[in-house]
Amino acid sequence: MKTQRGAAMVEFALIALLFFMLLFGIIEFGRAFFTYNTLVEATRRGARVAAVCPVSSDGVRQVRESTIFDTPEDGQNTPLLGLTTGDVKVTYLKSDMATEVAPTLIPTSSTYDEIAFVRVEILSLNSSNSISLVIPGVPISFPVPPIVTTLPSESLGRISSQNPVTQRCCYGVCS
Repeated sequence: MKTQRGAAMVEFALIALLFFMLLFGIIEFGRAFFTYNTLVEATRRGARVAAVCPVSSDGVRQVRESTIFDTPEDGQNTPLLGLTTGDVKVTYLKSDMATEVAPTLIPTSSTYDEIAFVRVEILSLNSSNSISLVIPGVPISFPVPPIVTTLPSESLGRISSQNPVTQRCCYGVCS
């Protein structure tokens, strides 16, 4: 009986190593899935804002800021996952979903009528465009698929059809 005196501790150490690697693996995969889901939600949020905000350089800026959850007026500037507004692409599309409509600073009624869809895309997550998992002893990294959301355009900031260009509204503040 004395010859097996530390066997339980050795067995526990071997099993605990496997158990904790599995536990950290589950936690890391959950974190990676949460990160991906957050990025998808961010593009959805940006596309929603683009669908209802004015087609202008200021409107595009607001879309980019809302996509990365950046609110410059709060003074704390903590954007999503270190993304910048330069990492967000906003595109206005015609009804064929392939032809881009180039927004001008002061769009005309015909520009508004041409826009059928808005698309928001996160261009790059980080330098390698991948998510790395932190599992002890097992380095795993996998690429992030393209994160794009396309929605039908809605008001595009127009308050009324009688005055679609000069009466624009976004974030509850009308100009």
